[in-house]
Amino acid sequence: MEAGLYRSHLVNCPRTVDHKPSGRCACPYELHVPGVGPGRFRSLAFRGTLAEARAERRRLLSEGRLAPEVVMGTANGQTLDAFTADYFRVKGHSLAANTIRNREDDYLRRIAPELGRLELTQVTRERVEIWLASLVAAATSRRMIYQSVATLRVILATAVEWGRRPDNPAARLRLPPATSHAVPAERVLTRQQLAILVAAAGTLRTETLIRTAGEAGLRRGELAGLRWPDVDLEGRRLHVRRQVVQERLVGGGHNKVETPTKGKRARRAAISEALATRLADWFAASVIERGAPAEGYVWPGRPVDSPMHDRSAHRAIERASQRAGLMDDQGRALVTLHGLRHTAASIMLGAGVPLLVVSRQLGHASPQITATIYAHLSSDEQLDAVARAFQVAAGSGGDSGGQGRPLRNAGHDAAALP
Repeated sequence: MEAGLYRSHLVNCPRTVDHKPSGRCACPYELHVPGVGPGRFRSLAFRGTLAEARAERRRLLSEGRLAPEVVMGTANGQTLDAFTADYFRVKGHSLAANTIRNREDDYLRRIAPELGRLELTQVTRERVEIWLASLVAAATSRRMIYQSVATLRVILATAVEWGRRPDNPAARLRLPPATSHAVPAERVLTRQQLAILVAAAGTLRTETLIRTAGEAGLRRGELAGLRWPDVDLEGRRLHVRRQVVQERLVGGGHNKVETPTKGKRARRAAISEALATRLADWFAASVIERGAPAEGYVWPGRPVDSPMHDRSAHRAIERASQRAGLMDDQGRALVTLHGLRHTAASIMLGAGVPLLVVSRQLGHASPQITATIYAHLSSDEQLDAVARAFQVAAGSGGDSGGQGRPLRNAGHDAAALP
C-alpha cells in the first residue's frame, strides 16, 4: 500500500490469483514498526480499514518500541512475554542477527497475540494445539506455520532447560502434511539454461556474479561478503569465510553487517577453470583498470568499499533473465539469486558428484541436510538407473545364485527379472 504498510494476503484469498489492483478483500494489513530495542524492527498483522491501519502504525511509531507491560510481564507470575524477553536478552550474543530477527518476528506477530500474556505454567498442550489450529486457519504459507511452531518450541525448550517449566508442550506437534503435488519454492535451471543466462548477463560483473552463484553455489550473503584475498585463482578455490547480513532499520534503510558464515563454518569452494579465467578478467577490469581496492569486495556496492545491496544483485539477475527469455507465464524470472545456488546443487547431483562432496561445496552441516533439501531435484530420467540395476543382459546367464542358468518363468522374458 505504501512504505511500511502492506497487505498480507491469505492463501485462499482470490487476490493471490487474479492480482486485480482494485479488488477488495478482508486480509490483514502488515505494519512495519519499531521492535523490542533501539534500532530493531518488527512486523505486525492488523485487521481493519486502511485508515485504521495507518493510524495504528503512526501510534506505534510514536511509541518507538513495545509497551513496557508486554516486555516486562506481570508481577504475580512470569508470562510467556516476559520469559521471551529474557530469552532474547540472554541468547542475543550467541544467535545470528537473522535468527533473532526471524524469531522475534514470529513471536510478535503470531505467538504473542494468543499466548503471550499467559503465565508459563498456563501454556499447556491444549492451549498450544488450539493456537496451532488458529494459525493454520490464518497462515499465508505452510512455511510460516513451520517457522512459528519452531520458534515457540525453541523458546519453551529453553524454559525447560532453565527450570522454568517441567516439559515442552510444543514438542512433537502434529503439523499439517505437505501436499504431494506441491511445487518447490525455488526453481532451478538446467545446464543449458544457465549457459544462456550467463551469455545474457550484459556486463562482466553480472556474468561473474551469476557464474559464481550458479557454479560454486554460494549463498546470497556469502556472495556479498566475498573479498579478493578470498579468491585463489591459481588453485581455483574460493575461501568462504564470512557473509553480509542486511538488517532493516526503523523508518527505512538498512545496515550491512559482516558476520561468520551460516553455522559459523568457513569452507573452500571449488570453481571451474573457465570461471577462474573470468574472475581474473573481472579483477583486471575493476581493480587494475578502475582502481578498486585489491583487498575489497569482489562485487562492491556504493561506496566502493561497502558490500553490494541484495536488491542490486536480484535486479541484475532479473534483467539478465529478461534478455535471455527465461521468464515464466507471470512475467517473473525463472530463477532467483538463491535459486542459482539450488541450480548449482542440481547440476552437481545430476552429473554424479557424490552427495558428501556436494554437501561440502554448499557448506551444509551434514550430507543428510543436502539430501533432504534436494531430494526433489532427482529427475524422472535418473529413476531409470533403478530399473537398470535389476536389468540382466540377455544371454548373461542371470545371477550367480542361478548357477549360470537364466531365470525362466512362464509368460516372462528370460532376460529380465519377473
